[in-house]
Amino acid sequence: METIEVVICGCGPTGAMLSAYLGQLGVQNIVLERELDITTDPRGIALDEDGIRLLQGVGIYDKIFTEIGQKMGYFNFITSSNDLHATPFLRFNNNTIEGGTGHPGFICHKQPVMEKCLRNEIASHESCELRCGAVVDGIEEDENWVYVSYVDQDGNQKKIRAKFLAAADGKTGFTRKKYLEAKGVSMEKDLKFRYEEAWVALNWKITPPTQETHPDFPLWRLGYKPEQVYDEFFPKDFRFICNPDRPSVCGRFGLCTDRLWRFEYVLKPGEDPVAMAEYENVKKVVFPYLTHPGKRYNLTRDVVFPEDCIEVIRSRPFTFSARSCNIWALGRVILCGDAAHVFPPFGGQGIASGFRDANSLAWRLAIACRPGFTQYEALLSAWYVERKQQLESSLAATIVNGNMCNERSKVKIFLRNWYLWLLQLIPSWKHWLELGPRQNGMTKYNYTPGLPFLPDLGGGAAFPQVLCKPLGAPEKMKPLFTDDVIFHPKKSTLFQLVVLLDSEGDLQRASHDLAGLERDSAGELRQEEVTYIISNQVKRDQLAHQSSGYQGSTFRVVCVSEYDPSCWDGLPEPIGYDGLRMRKEVSGKYVIVRPDRFIFAMCQGKEDLQRASQSLARLVSGEEL
Repeated sequence: METIEVVICGCGPTGAMLSAYLGQLGVQNIVLERELDITTDPRGIALDEDGIRLLQGVGIYDKIFTEIGQKMGYFNFITSSNDLHATPFLRFNNNTIEGGTGHPGFICHKQPVMEKCLRNEIASHESCELRCGAVVDGIEEDENWVYVSYVDQDGNQKKIRAKFLAAADGKTGFTRKKYLEAKGVSMEKDLKFRYEEAWVALNWKITPPTQETHPDFPLWRLGYKPEQVYDEFFPKDFRFICNPDRPSVCGRFGLCTDRLWRFEYVLKPGEDPVAMAEYENVKKVVFPYLTHPGKRYNLTRDVVFPEDCIEVIRSRPFTFSARSCNIWALGRVILCGDAAHVFPPFGGQGIASGFRDANSLAWRLAIACRPGFTQYEALLSAWYVERKQQLESSLAATIVNGNMCNERSKVKIFLRNWYLWLLQLIPSWKHWLELGPRQNGMTKYNYTPGLPFLPDLGGGAAFPQVLCKPLGAPEKMKPLFTDDVIFHPKKSTLFQLVVLLDSEGDLQRASHDLAGLERDSAGELRQEEVTYIISNQVKRDQLAHQSSGYQGSTFRVVCVSEYDPSCWDGLPEPIGYDGLRMRKEVSGKYVIVRPDRFIFAMCQGKEDLQRASQSLARLVSGEEL
């Protein structure tokens, strides 16, 4: 019988992300995917900055803005029933890099391309294998193994023995429906967000008209070009149409050149979901937004976008709700992504939450697969507790957007809009509102016994990311992300130690304090893999001559005044970027960072570092679980 460390069921975004991260960590895994090819229909289209950071971590940052998608711009909340250019009563600015991850707030992506990039990353790791056309039809467990039966693409019955099965096979997948539900696992409605309604989601591909293809189109006489017509009818930014008669959302996705457009609208009581997804009914809902009154252009007739310039890629009804499983890990079987939880679309959190599941699960599975490790149930239980906390935070942002979009009371809408208008008269409050879900800062877990961080040493908070350059690097060198140098592929340990330098004496003290690091951590931290980051811009030149022995691992923070488009190719414009954010939010000089970019401990001196290193060793061995 074939034996492997981890079997992954499903190669959608979550399963692919998990396999790629396991591959980075050298964990042998096989992905069983029932479909022969990637689904070409784009489903999810929004990915938040955490998701961007995790794509970066898996090694495909260079594909994000060249192949996968673009910045989402603003989330505009409007109340108009037919004008996408209506003045918003509230905006979330997703162009800025103010969330602490080093990335814009959201991108609008093309999911099939993103999945292809992730699968290419899977193929680059010898420890990963993807098997398409593999239909899982049986799961069994004993004390030491989980056994997965499947039929391959040639119709042959196969069986794999693995230490763990991670199911990312969706909300109707085999693992939960056919195996875990009989053991008491169920998908439950979220009591905080009692929302469940049918919507229609459609994807269109737009080909702008030209004077050759549509010579009678009236805007040519006004000097409009094809691209201007496209912008006029399918404007930039994303819109939440808070129309009490029929709430909707719409916006572009993919690259600018893809010209893809998503429109979703709620169904009214009594409307048939299948019928409302048919083109004639779609037209009745959507075309009022694509019909502009002639007076807007000083014309006598209304201007309608040509129907033959629209290709319907998708038009399907869905039921949107917030649900989560009561158990995510039972024995050696684990649920992640949509198999464990589903979101309504108002916060763009579906794929991002699956990515967080995968990244935070991968390093735990790397530990659980070590020879002799037996405390995997406690390890996975802590994973569930942390993920549920972050899931609640993501759902809170979704609820805010959903409540505004779905409010039906005209009195409440009137009061809300005037209240928000008044708040935005004060610039600082307007900026705070435009932060949207980033208003509360980066994620920080609330400690409960068994969670893998030290709360008394500042553990449990997300570790900020900034831009940096090697000390002494040429001025025109392209900046690097700090995650990429801290978790460089050539480093061998799961956890990493970052030393934040502020003064000339810090290097000498660090050399003294790091003595015995490998011994105290039982090899989980290595002195030669420590990353030194100079945050104090004033002191960096003074420190340069002190750090000759650390040049390969010493970096200086890049500040926003160094922005130069000629050497920042591929990096977004650093709007709102704060190069000192890491130093502002991290109080210790020595920071032990987990692979999922959360802080295990922040240490001020040798004594704290020694205690944290020893605690890390006990955690990884299972003693502190």
